[in-house]
Amino acid sequence: MLLLGMELPAWIPSSLVGDFRRIFRQVAQRNDMALVPFMLDGVAGIRHLNLHDGIHPTAAGYRIVADKIWPVLKRLIS
Repeated sequence: MLLLGMELPAWIPSSLVGDFRRIFRQVAQRNDMALVPFMLDGVAGIRHLNLHDGIHPTAAGYRIVADKIWPVLKRLIS
C-alpha cells in the first residue's frame, strides 16, 4: 500500500500543521505502508503548474506529481 500525504494550506494556523503532517506518517507506520509525504511537493503554490483555482494541478503539474510518486510505487510493484 502507498499513502500519498498532503499538507495544509498556508492560511491554517501553524499549530495544526505539524499534527496534520504527523498523521500521515503515523498511519503509514502503523499499517506498514510506503509514504510520499507531500504528493504536491514542487507543484503546490506554483501558479503555472495549477489550474485557475490555485488548488488543482495542470497536466504539467500532474507530470511532476507522477514523477514524484512513480519511484515509490515502482518499488512496491516490483
